[in-house]
Amino acid sequence: MVQSPGPLDAVQIPVLVPSEVFTLIQSMDILIPDTSALINICDVYIGKTHIVDVLTQQFNVQVSREIPHEVRRHKDKLNSNAEQILQFVRQARRYFHREQVYENLIFTESPAGNPECNRGERQNCALALYQVRRQYTGQVIMLTDDMNACRGLIAWYEERFKTMRTWSSLDLLMHLYLVLFPRWSYVLTEAALKTVNSRIGGKQAEMMKRLRNHLGYLEELNGMLRTLPRVKKVSR
Repeated sequence: MVQSPGPLDAVQIPVLVPSEVFTLIQSMDILIPDTSALINICDVYIGKTHIVDVLTQQFNVQVSREIPHEVRRHKDKLNSNAEQILQFVRQARRYFHREQVYENLIFTESPAGNPECNRGERQNCALALYQVRRQYTGQVIMLTDDMNACRGLIAWYEERFKTMRTWSSLDLLMHLYLVLFPRWSYVLTEAALKTVNSRIGGKQAEMMKRLRNHLGYLEELNGMLRTLPRVKKVSR
């Protein structure tokens, strides 16, 4: 049970100056989601908090300028969450200096160098490369459930630029369970994993193996976390 705060004059709210805010943002991992992942997690809630609000709290979320266009084209797959997801990616959209040069590099050097193929992923990779070269971050987390892109474009990118980790939506849910434990229950996390896994799709044997692996990880992680003392969360 969360206790209500005391009288307003007894509550001390820290005020961050702009330089402190910038330092806090820099200390957060950059998460660059693609449209496939956003569709698959669009209705996940942590308690009463929608997942996009949780991501904003936990990461410095950024997307390339193509992602809002893709989200708009696939609004029918987002159901009642469409406007919230669209607002989320609009706020996370980043433009950067000479971005066309970075995009051209990704377009021409990567497999199937077609500017219309995996355009969102290509622009996300260009954004990730720029942020690392600018020394804004050391590592970028690329969130995608596009298995074809993972085996093609993103695998090519990771081999050449050791600046990125690729997570599926299932990996993201596991991470959130770790950092939010015990706020997000085991039962609700398990249910979210099953729902998202079915949306990722694939061959039946592949889906079953993927789910079995992640449920096994969840059970193991839950056992370890229950043996550890609680820690005070750092406010973001």
